[in-house]
Amino acid sequence: AVSAAGEEAIRLILASLRESMRGEESVGGLVTPSMDPLPVERHIITHQHPALNIIVKLYNMGLTGLSDFIIEDVRVNVQLLTVIVSLGYDTLLLDGEYDLQGKLVKVIPISARGPFTVTTNNAKVTLRVKLKECQGRLEVRDLTSELILESVRCRLSHMTGGALVSKVLNTLLSDLLRREKQRLAQDLSLALKTLLNNELKNFNLGVSLQLLRTSDK
Repeated sequence: AVSAAGEEAIRLILASLRESMRGEESVGGLVTPSMDPLPVERHIITHQHPALNIIVKLYNMGLTGLSDFIIEDVRVNVQLLTVIVSLGYDTLLLDGEYDLQGKLVKVIPISARGPFTVTTNNAKVTLRVKLKECQGRLEVRDLTSELILESVRCRLSHMTGGALVSKVLNTLLSDLLRREKQRLAQDLSLALKTLLNNELKNFNLGVSLQLLRTSDK
């Protein structure tokens, strides 16, 4: 288990990260680009099948909720200079607009456009941090993030074409959020690495190790 002082220090850094993700000034005066909401690139999705042939354009998309994390666990190994942090999310929301054009059974034209939302509940993020000694201080050598998505729900307005079209679009949008999770994890890693290095500048090596030392319990 991490010492009380070390856990509190890490929680303060994560609180600073939360502010910086929202575009607010963080501890130490560091400001990082806003990540909540996080802009998501335009996508064009195609689905070709004898029963349904469609092209869907997705645009004006953003992911909301990345800064609303719950700190579930903090672990530190001073000997290996590693930190593992587990974060939880009640809800992440991807919203935007869609434009659908296509045909049912190669004959019946269909078209629809409007807003959509994709919601995932109980998402998890695990951050693994490797530190190094550099000029009498600790720095982040490497930081990786793993994002786990569980249940995903979709909602589209003004949808036409019946149950088949709705089912296919729900699947395509759910897959889109899952494909985006790697980029989201990379963005989280970059933001936290920058913030951690900024915080660690305030401590010399001895103080940093003392702060992160595990307890004897």
